[in-house]
Amino acid sequence: MKYEEKKILLRNGKTVVFKSPSEDDWRAMIDYITCMAAETPYILREPDECDDTEESEKAFIRRYNESENECMIAVFDGGKVVGNCNMSIKNRKKVRHRAELGIGIRKSHYRLGIGTALITELSVLARKAGCTQFELTYVDGNYRAKGLYEKCGFVEVGRMPCGVRFGDGTYADDVYMRKLL
Repeated sequence: MKYEEKKILLRNGKTVVFKSPSEDDWRAMIDYITCMAAETPYILREPDECDDTEESEKAFIRRYNESENECMIAVFDGGKVVGNCNMSIKNRKKVRHRAELGIGIRKSHYRLGIGTALITELSVLARKAGCTQFELTYVDGNYRAKGLYEKCGFVEVGRMPCGVRFGDGTYADDVYMRKLL
C-alpha cells in the first residue's frame, strides 16, 4: 500500500519527507541499507550481504507499493534516505489482527523524533486496516531502540535466546515486543 507524502518537522527545526519510495529511488534505498549495515550491528544484515541490484530493489519497492497488507515509509532528507519503517499485516484470518513493524534510522538522524513519528504513522494505518496488535523484534543490547519502543507503548512479551549471532561469534537475544492498538 502506498503512503501519501508528508513533510515532518524535526526537533532540530529541519524538515524531512515521509513517503513510499518509488522505483526511481532504488539507488537511494540501496545506499541507505548499505550504510545501515556498516553503522550498526543491530540490523540483520552484514555489510557484505548488501548485494541488492537495481532490479531486485525495484521489485522490492514495487511489492510494497502494490501490496494490500504491507506498507513502507522511507524518510528523505534531500535526495538521501535516512530512515525507513515498514509494516506487514498477517494474511490468515486468525492472525489478521496482527501487524509486524520494522524500523531503521541512520545515526546522523537519531534523537530528532523520526522514530516516534514513523511508528505513529504506521500505527494509524494498522488500526485503519483492522489490526489490534503491533509486533516487533529487536536485538538485545540495542537500548536506543528499546527506549523508543517503550515510549511508543510496546512491552516485552518474550525472547529467543541467542537469536542473533554477530560476526565475532558472540550472541544476543531477539526480544519480542507488542503494542495494543
